[in-house]
Amino acid sequence: MVTRPLFGDDPLAPRVLSVLRRLGHDGRGVTLTSLVAHTGIPGIRLRATLERLVQTGAIAPAGCDPLASDLAFRLPLRARAAPPVSVAA
Repeated sequence: MVTRPLFGDDPLAPRVLSVLRRLGHDGRGVTLTSLVAHTGIPGIRLRATLERLVQTGAIAPAGCDPLASDLAFRLPLRARAAPPVSVAA
């Protein structure tokens, strides 16, 4: 029997979701710069992972940071109640 991971073939998605749960648990958006710093994932790979997560509805775009003009993402309301999951870096 072949099983597929929850997030398709993207091994980076659980790490990104863990950081979003930790930093954005109160509903705030987390900027792309913060996600790069906290996940250690290069920007191009992180953007691809974020696009896949937005398409699946796991996260939502949160707009731009007015000071840095950076993209931001947040968890949907239903996902904010879930406790953070520890992911080893």
